[in-house]
Amino acid sequence: MPTPITVPLADALGFQLREKAAKYVLENQNRTGAERGNANEQGYGALAEIIVRNKLGMPEINPADHPLGFDVLLDSGIKVDVKCRGGKMPFLEKYGSDDGIDREAKHNFFARQLYDENLDADIYLMTHLRFAGKGVLPGTARQRNWNLYVCGWVSKKRVLREGVYLPRRSITEQGNTWFAYRGQEIEFYHRNLNGLNAITDLQTITKQAVEDDEKRIGDLNLTSVDATRIAYDLVGRGILTREHLKFVQKETGIEGKIPKPILHANQYFHLLKWLSEKGVVSTKEIEQAKTILKEEPFTGI
Repeated sequence: MPTPITVPLADALGFQLREKAAKYVLENQNRTGAERGNANEQGYGALAEIIVRNKLGMPEINPADHPLGFDVLLDSGIKVDVKCRGGKMPFLEKYGSDDGIDREAKHNFFARQLYDENLDADIYLMTHLRFAGKGVLPGTARQRNWNLYVCGWVSKKRVLREGVYLPRRSITEQGNTWFAYRGQEIEFYHRNLNGLNAITDLQTITKQAVEDDEKRIGDLNLTSVDATRIAYDLVGRGILTREHLKFVQKETGIEGKIPKPILHANQYFHLLKWLSEKGVVSTKEIEQAKTILKEEPFTGI
């Protein structure tokens, strides 16, 4: 799994770059196009690009006539699109959950961007911005939590080939929370990126390296937990067998562990009690459920 590169942005240079990104978005904010980011989100992308260009010794702002399809042109001719998301937390390679099973980190792409032939990037550089306060650029010079995490790169063709497309309103899990996607997303997991030891290593990426990555067979673009949940469901639907389920659990490293359900355990127990009232199941099944699920009574606000 690639180890993210941490770029501190709380020093004088970091604040200067944050100011530059804020000014750039103020003067060039994109107010058209489907699913565009808001001013803050556009600022995070601009900041990530400015930082990468700074580390590569390039002018920090692209010229006005620069093509829209990519952000950085490497010496090898490789076109790089820098992707960035922001949040109050640092980049986490795994998210904890109350069932004791970690969820692996993923990266997201807007599907419309990947399938747009006019956006002709060769590779994506995935980054994460940790912001301070409310996340409004540039922040202040005294805020200490500004950091950019450079996570790794992947070829556009491999994302299209291996990433998982999810339509609007699809549900995704992050640790102990779920939320619905507002846009059309493609999920690609952090473990499947190519790592970098330094941002300057981007200049060592050759066309052959990109072609090799386009053919590379990566691992699951699902969390181990979701892979197991899907296997459970397919067993219940008569498509897979319990042997398939065991294989998935072993391959994902969560053999012997029980992921929590997406629905609350209280709903499971409600169904079991209803079935019991109908005389379909006995207390035996309910007691068995209690060994793997925990009912949660109301204890007050």
